[in-house]
Amino acid sequence: MSFSISAQMSKIKSTIDPINAQSHLRFLTADELRGRNTGTIELKIAGRYIAEQFRKYGLDPLGDQEGDYKQKVTLALTKPPSMATARIKDSVFNIETNLAYINGKNGKIEGPIIYIEDPSELENADLKGKIVIMVIGDPRASFSNHDTLKKIEENGAVGLIEIFGSGQQFKWADISRYLNGEKMEIGKLSHEQSFPRVWVHDPSDGLAMSLKENKGKAVASVSIEGLVKKSIDTYNILGKIEGTDPVLKNEHVIMCAHYDHVGVQSGKGLDSIYNGTRDNGIGTTGLINAAKYFGLNPAKRSIIILALTAEEKGLLGSTYYSNNPKVPLEESVFALNIDNSGYTDTENITLLDTARTNIDKLVYQAAKEAGLGVMGDRIPNQGYYERSDQVSFAKKGVPAINYKMSMAAFDERISTYYHQPNDEFDSVDLEYVYKYWISFIRSAELIANWDQKPYWMAGDKFEEAGNKLYNKKD
Repeated sequence: MSFSISAQMSKIKSTIDPINAQSHLRFLTADELRGRNTGTIELKIAGRYIAEQFRKYGLDPLGDQEGDYKQKVTLALTKPPSMATARIKDSVFNIETNLAYINGKNGKIEGPIIYIEDPSELENADLKGKIVIMVIGDPRASFSNHDTLKKIEENGAVGLIEIFGSGQQFKWADISRYLNGEKMEIGKLSHEQSFPRVWVHDPSDGLAMSLKENKGKAVASVSIEGLVKKSIDTYNILGKIEGTDPVLKNEHVIMCAHYDHVGVQSGKGLDSIYNGTRDNGIGTTGLINAAKYFGLNPAKRSIIILALTAEEKGLLGSTYYSNNPKVPLEESVFALNIDNSGYTDTENITLLDTARTNIDKLVYQAAKEAGLGVMGDRIPNQGYYERSDQVSFAKKGVPAINYKMSMAAFDERISTYYHQPNDEFDSVDLEYVYKYWISFIRSAELIANWDQKPYWMAGDKFEEAGNKLYNKKD
């Protein structure tokens, strides 16, 4: 057995030459690709580069067009207004300090105020031509309460202003930074995105108190300028290596990583390009290396290699693929996602989450052969399993893990580089990165050749979805 393991690892090392492997990483994280932001020509260049590597290594194309590796993902892009203000009685709010933009279009709306303390009041309220003002309870509930929002618009209101008052568990600075940032969602622009809606910050609760005490006639207005909304096309890149076993080749192991990053951002000193070497140039290069190896050394099960777009915009590429798979998900038995924030040592890899699926021992074996150890999730409060592309597959029932570089804590070893402009090629330990790549490939090989079927551990939160997907009986 030890001879066989040594021979397989030797084969991987002889196939994946360090200098050649590193050249892919150099290209993908170069300044010329300007941080690979979704919707940019630079991300399309990165996608084309990945596709041509897949072609060179003999992967069967799984794209939308015959002979192509691209799956189109249409997104609705919203770039926030350059100027936005809301006036409520004598109070003025602006996007620079105390206003957050959610929906609307360029221009000004004005109308009498109707202050709603309880959503049940909407049933009998005369909203026609008025601007509705409400206090936000739980911001998450406010976003998800689509029925209330639809009722406000259908009943003739011309806009909605929501007050973010005291006692919130979320900080206004974090809320406004998110809401006033560039946003994307799957699908084309819809009418719902044009109904004016903003949040305003009232930490003293003085505005809400004034509106509650005096429900007489008053006027509000919302002005928006410089807002950009458009549809964009971006692409998942994917190909397949058919398995060698006449039975197991009908089962597929998905190897995936996102290849987008956050682009160019101002206000960070002289360097404004967020190269994204750790997140996720290293993961993307791992896919290219895997394509080379498995193109020459197919496994028993078929392997789908999938470079995902728009992860940084909310897991959009993986969400789209899981809803529109090129191979039916019930024929995919595992998803091995490689994604990184950074690393805290060069002796281990991190498996998110250990004891989630039955393949842990295979990852431990692969890491050991590469000269590495394995650690589980040391910072579960960060919710990393739910924040990367593997969760899109897990929600559908496909057993999935996140294969990360070592991450014992989210400290300065991570924060110094995570989503920062100094996350560049020259800042990583290339010897460790190489070990990480070959352990990733070996893990996939062991899973794809395993005589057992990968599956969720009993009681896992995604086991029920798996049972439904694969039509498994209890």
